[in-house]
Amino acid sequence: MLDFMPLKLEHIGLLRPFFHGCRCRTCDCTVGGTFMWRDYYRTEFAVEDGVLYLRTEIEGRTAFPAPIGSSDPEAYGKILGYCEENGIAPEFCMVSEPRLPELEKIMPGFEAWSDRIWSDYLYAAEDLREMAGRKYSAQRNHINRFIRDNPGWSFELVDTGNLAEARSFLSEYVGEHTKDSETLIEGDRKALEVLDNFEAYGLPAGILRAGGKVIGISIGEVVGDTLFIHTEKSDREYAGSYQMLVREFARAFAGAGVDFINREEDDGDEGLRKSKLSYHPVRLLAKYAVRPADSGAGGGAQG
Repeated sequence: MLDFMPLKLEHIGLLRPFFHGCRCRTCDCTVGGTFMWRDYYRTEFAVEDGVLYLRTEIEGRTAFPAPIGSSDPEAYGKILGYCEENGIAPEFCMVSEPRLPELEKIMPGFEAWSDRIWSDYLYAAEDLREMAGRKYSAQRNHINRFIRDNPGWSFELVDTGNLAEARSFLSEYVGEHTKDSETLIEGDRKALEVLDNFEAYGLPAGILRAGGKVIGISIGEVVGDTLFIHTEKSDREYAGSYQMLVREFARAFAGAGVDFINREEDDGDEGLRKSKLSYHPVRLLAKYAVRPADSGAGGGAQG
């Protein structure tokens, strides 16, 4: 039987290879997407026969992401066996669309449902690096204004030399921008954790400066052909700073072999949705909750 234990920061080194070998383009199949949300979803993990299994709590229900490291029915079967032995109603969560056929093999006729707020925004990397063409004219106008207003601007990779400044900016930003959404609050809290444990997380980050002052930060990671953006904050008093941050982070980290950029969900926030749509995603990556056919489907939050 699978032996789950609470997921802690100290386990990053142990589990990182599983995520680096994963070719799922959704943010839940990354180090940042898993560890930054481990407390919110009360995530536990088990490793057996070279496969990583995760157990989460969503609105009081136990749910399991798809196994990482195997697409065999046997891996899903171990989760179903664990549920049966522990009296848990089987439910899979954060299931990307390409993995649905895998579940069909072990749960024929399963019930699956999704919600628009769970979907990740996927962009062509070249689009965000270049902002070319008529559809990006608004973004280019904002960038050009930023350059005019801030002739001494710079973009830097975060390292030990500027880490304290990056952390100070993010802390001040979070303190000044109160949010009602529990998920947005948790995302901010864990972004600070990433900087407080920068070496352990090992995630690439960059800061935008104007007049020598840090006015923006992005934190992400590259998995396969996709750059994931886990955190993106900028001082809106500097017109065009967000557009500049998006472009410069893409140029810094979406290099050769990176074809896509995932800027994650909008959490149902209308402002975030409008902003993310304005960058013209090539696709919204749906994620599903899945139950056996006789269990009855229902709603619930997904990461």
